[in-house]
Amino acid sequence: MSIIEKETIAPLTWCMRIEKETLAVQLIHGSKVEITPEGFVEGAWDGEFTEFQFEQADFLMGSGGKRITTTNEEQFLFATPSHTFERLYAIREEKVLYVSNSLPFILVQSDSSLSRHYFNYEKDLNTILNGLQQVKKWIPLAENKRLQLFYHCNFTVNSQLDITVHQKEAMKPFADFKDYESRLLAALKRLRNNACASERIEGYGLVTTISKGYDSSACAALAREIGCETAVTFDRPIKYADDSGEEVAQQLGYKNILKKDAEAYLENNELLESEFVASGDLGTGIVYAAFEEEFKGNLVFVGHRGDYFWDKNVQDVNDDLRFNDFVFSGTSQAENRLKADYIFVPIPLYGATQWSSLHQVTHLPEMEPYSVGGDYDRPIPRRIVETRGVERQSFGFKKAGAGFNYRYDNAKRLKMRMSSHSFHSFYTYYLDHKRKPYQNIFPWLQYFWNTKRMYSFILLNRIGIEIPFKDIPFDGVSNPGLPSYLFLWGVAKRMEKYQVGSVKQHKSLSETFKRSSYKRQEVVRS
Repeated sequence: MSIIEKETIAPLTWCMRIEKETLAVQLIHGSKVEITPEGFVEGAWDGEFTEFQFEQADFLMGSGGKRITTTNEEQFLFATPSHTFERLYAIREEKVLYVSNSLPFILVQSDSSLSRHYFNYEKDLNTILNGLQQVKKWIPLAENKRLQLFYHCNFTVNSQLDITVHQKEAMKPFADFKDYESRLLAALKRLRNNACASERIEGYGLVTTISKGYDSSACAALAREIGCETAVTFDRPIKYADDSGEEVAQQLGYKNILKKDAEAYLENNELLESEFVASGDLGTGIVYAAFEEEFKGNLVFVGHRGDYFWDKNVQDVNDDLRFNDFVFSGTSQAENRLKADYIFVPIPLYGATQWSSLHQVTHLPEMEPYSVGGDYDRPIPRRIVETRGVERQSFGFKKAGAGFNYRYDNAKRLKMRMSSHSFHSFYTYYLDHKRKPYQNIFPWLQYFWNTKRMYSFILLNRIGIEIPFKDIPFDGVSNPGLPSYLFLWGVAKRMEKYQVGSVKQHKSLSETFKRSSYKRQEVVRS
């Protein structure tokens, strides 16, 4: 087996090449991927680091792989994160299989490329909003190749390069608030201990995002309890000023509170925007680039999806991680995280497959004192925050949220919402790869037909009839105009970064990963 560290690629990136029949492998990885005799991993999980059982974790934040033996057959096992904001990728050729946690990197390693004539990449990659059963499991590439996609699962690869998908272990239901809170806190403490284990290349610290909203306030309260002392928040431009989490952070006892401009990325000369569109979600997390230095080398606690899992009024409670969201899949930070070296921790997604029991907890009589009524009512995070000393009127009174999406922008608006360097790079790419007008006719007709309801919602909002974006269904069609080139451009620019850099042979490894046993769960053939 060949294990190679590539010094100048994203620190948390990895790609494994597996040969048919022999299972001979080559693993190319960044400098912060942990390598042990059992396998490799990037990220942390709620278990002992030295036991290296990340595939059995309830809360794996990151990904990894290991050589295993099951039913007397040698295989490789790979584990995705315990959330759907990130995915693993695979490309199968006649005699080799590539598996990676980075879309641009697997394209480089497998000498593959996207098809610039395919209109539905954004649509396909955002079908994760439709849940694990309905998500698109592959996307087409140039030269008749295809890229397989894996979410919230483990999967094994045998000597014939057949892939078998295994569901992650199910958690037991939550009985009441005390049960939920105690189990969540215990998992976060184990996650922290794993992330700072002395056996690691370098331990990770703790940082939390915070605002006046329910979700980030609750995450900051829990993070503070496990030792986090740094909180970051936006206080500008003006629309963020009223949502700054500084007051809440002070009441929680934070020692270090950093406030920044959500539009700081507009000054970058490093094509940061390419990182936030290269996963198919067009830029929703770009504002967090302001905290890249603060995030580096840390567990980063966020409240993503709390608006579903903690909402008392949510209608579509399910165990399939299905969200009634019209476009924001939340995957946009994946490539930036690998480059900037931080571990993404969406706390509300702990126990996500037990959403139904968590929703029942929300409606228990014990939660009534923490229910304020109205459309913006989340008793669980309110109880978490208020019982830790924050005054009721300090948070959870107005839904704000951070970020935006480039999906519906024209050239003028894109120019305003991208740095000048990035927009010039993107627009040059667009002019060089622009499709013929006749190729756009059918996609435009389909787009306008499928988005007529969304535009009706926007019109109603503009005349004063407010309808939350999360009540707009995912329309399932990509914008065939200028935004349809953003994903292609972002991937192309990230591929350029992965095509350069020196490599070095890892010197502290045995020739093969040690084999370990694996108890299989319910499987689905891929």
